[in-house]
Amino acid sequence: MKKTTNNIFLNPSNNALLSCLVIGVAAPITANADNIDNIIEDFTAKASIYDDKNGIHIVDKVAVYHRKNKKAAVDWKLKAHDYEFHGEKNADVYDGNTIIGEITKEFNEYISSQLSVGAVFITNHRTKLTSKFTNYNAKVTVKPNKKVAINVEHGEDLLFKEAIIQDDNNKLVSAETSRLSGSWRAGKRVIIEGSSQYRELSDGNYSRHHRAAALYGISPDTPWVWLGVEAQSLSYDDKKSNYWSPEDYESHAVILSSNFNVNKRLSVNVNGNINRSKEKGYDWASGSGVTVGAKYKISEKTSINAHASYTESSRESEAWHGKSAGVSITVTDF
Repeated sequence: MKKTTNNIFLNPSNNALLSCLVIGVAAPITANADNIDNIIEDFTAKASIYDDKNGIHIVDKVAVYHRKNKKAAVDWKLKAHDYEFHGEKNADVYDGNTIIGEITKEFNEYISSQLSVGAVFITNHRTKLTSKFTNYNAKVTVKPNKKVAINVEHGEDLLFKEAIIQDDNNKLVSAETSRLSGSWRAGKRVIIEGSSQYRELSDGNYSRHHRAAALYGISPDTPWVWLGVEAQSLSYDDKKSNYWSPEDYESHAVILSSNFNVNKRLSVNVNGNINRSKEKGYDWASGSGVTVGAKYKISEKTSINAHASYTESSRESEAWHGKSAGVSITVTDF
C-alpha cells in the first residue's frame, strides 16, 4: 500500500499544538535572560550559498537563539532554518523551499535531544505543479562517558537533498527513516563506529543500510590523519527501474580521513577509500573515491568552503562514476 504524506500545517489543531510547543520552550529560555542585551548576545545567524556543476543550487539560512541555564545545567537552543533548493532531473527543473523550526535541549552532560518540524514546497517548472510535504526529525544522543556516544533518531523527509528521485507516477519520493548509530573511542588512537538504518519510501519500497568501521589515528591530534577499514551492506525489498535499489549489496573498504591547517586562515581535508563490492547476481568489483575540501576564513564571521569529489564503483556490473564540486560562502553573526 502506497504511503501518503500529510501536511500538518494545513490542520488547525496540529498548528495550534506546534504553537504551544514553541511557546512552552521559549518561556524558560527568555526567563533565564537578564535583559534584552543577553537575548541579543545569545542570538546568531548563518547563511551559505552552494552551487555545483550538476545543476544543484542551495541557499541555506539559519537563525539560532541559544540560552544556557548554568544553575539547572540545561542548554536550550531554538533554530529557524530556511533551505532553498534548485535542481535539474532530465527535462524537469525543480525549485524547492524548506522552512524548519528546530529545538535542541541538553538535559545534562550525558543526554541531549533535538526535534525539528518543517514544511517543504517543491515546484516542477515543466508541469507547473507545486507539491507540499511535511518533514520532521527527532534525535536523542546519549553519552554515558567521554568515550562513547549513541544516537537514536527517526524522521521523514524528501530525498531531493540527496538526489531528485521520482516514482512510477513522476511524483517525488519521500522516506521515513529510523537510524541507530554510535561511536567508541577505544583508545587515543582507536575509534570504532557503527550504524543501522531502516527506510520506508513513499513508493512502497523499503531499504536497510548497515555500516561498521574501525579507525586508527596515525596522527590523532592536529594535523590529524586516520586510517581504517569499513564494511557496509545495503538491500531493498523491491528493485526499481528509476533508481538504484539492489536486492543485496555489500562493500569492504580501506578508508583514509585527514585534516590539516595550511596557515591561520586556510585548512584542508582529504578523505578517500579503496573498496571491493558485490551485488547479488553479479561478480565482485573494485571501486575508489576521493573528496578534497578546503575552508578559508576571510574574517572571524565569514568563510569560503570548497569541495570536489570523484567516485568509481559498479552498479549491476556496469561502471558507475560520480562527480561533484561546489563552493559555499558562510556568514555568521551578521
